[in-house]
Amino acid sequence: MQLKISIIFGLFMSSAQFVLAQDSTCSGIYAQCGGIPGVFTGPTCCYDATRELKCEYINTQYSVCVPTGP
Repeated sequence: MQLKISIIFGLFMSSAQFVLAQDSTCSGIYAQCGGIPGVFTGPTCCYDATRELKCEYINTQYSVCVPTGP
Protein backbone atom coordinates (compact mmCIF):
# COMPACT_ATOMS: atom_id res chain seq x y z
CA MET A 1 0.00 0.00 0.00
CA GLN A 2 2.82 2.43 0.83
CA LEU A 3 4.49 1.78 -2.53
CA LYS A 4 1.21 2.53 -4.35
CA ILE A 5 0.81 5.84 -2.48
CA SER A 6 4.44 6.76 -3.22
CA ILE A 7 3.96 6.10 -6.94
CA ILE A 8 0.73 8.13 -7.09
CA PHE A 9 2.31 11.01 -5.16
CA GLY A 10 5.37 10.94 -7.43
CA LEU A 11 3.21 11.06 -10.56
CA PHE A 12 1.18 13.95 -9.14
CA MET A 13 4.30 15.96 -8.30
CA SER A 14 5.87 15.41 -11.72
CA SER A 15 2.60 16.49 -13.39
CA ALA A 16 2.45 19.62 -11.22
CA GLN A 17 6.01 20.55 -12.14
CA PHE A 18 5.23 20.11 -15.85
CA VAL A 19 2.18 22.40 -15.63
CA LEU A 20 4.15 25.06 -13.76
CA ALA A 21 6.94 24.93 -16.31
CA GLN A 22 4.47 25.14 -19.18
CA ASP A 23 2.65 28.12 -17.65
CA SER A 24 5.84 30.12 -17.25
CA THR A 25 6.62 29.80 -20.97
CA CYS A 26 3.17 30.84 -22.22
CA SER A 27 2.06 34.31 -23.29
CA GLY A 28 -0.06 36.45 -20.98
CA ILE A 29 -3.30 38.27 -21.67
CA TYR A 30 -3.31 40.29 -24.92
CA ALA A 31 0.18 39.07 -25.82
CA GLN A 32 1.06 37.48 -29.16
CA CYS A 33 0.72 33.69 -29.25
CA GLY A 34 1.11 32.92 -32.95
CA GLY A 35 2.29 34.24 -36.27
CA ILE A 36 3.92 33.34 -39.52
CA PRO A 37 5.29 29.77 -39.30
CA GLY A 38 9.07 29.84 -39.38
CA VAL A 39 9.16 33.57 -38.55
CA PHE A 40 7.30 33.79 -35.23
CA THR A 41 9.41 32.05 -32.59
CA GLY A 42 7.52 33.03 -29.44
CA PRO A 43 5.14 31.04 -27.24
CA THR A 44 2.07 29.46 -28.82
CA CYS A 45 0.15 28.92 -25.58
CA CYS A 46 -1.63 31.34 -23.23
CA TYR A 47 -1.71 31.48 -19.42
CA ASP A 48 -3.05 33.79 -16.75
CA ALA A 49 -3.36 32.75 -13.11
CA THR A 50 -6.68 34.57 -12.65
CA ARG A 51 -8.62 33.74 -15.86
CA GLU A 52 -8.83 31.24 -18.68
CA LEU A 53 -7.27 32.39 -21.96
CA LYS A 54 -7.32 31.17 -25.54
CA CYS A 55 -5.03 31.94 -28.47
CA GLU A 56 -7.31 33.69 -30.96
CA TYR A 57 -6.36 33.72 -34.63
CA ILE A 58 -6.47 37.27 -36.05
CA ASN A 59 -4.80 36.75 -39.45
CA THR A 60 -1.95 34.76 -41.04
CA GLN A 61 0.59 36.99 -39.31
CA TYR A 62 -0.84 37.38 -35.81
CA SER A 63 -2.70 35.54 -33.02
CA VAL A 64 -3.33 36.99 -29.57
CA CYS A 65 -4.20 35.67 -26.08
CA VAL A 66 -7.70 36.74 -25.04
CA PRO A 67 -10.04 35.78 -22.18
CA THR A 68 -12.46 32.97 -23.02
CA GLY A 69 -15.38 34.42 -21.07
CA PRO A 70 -17.08 37.77 -20.62
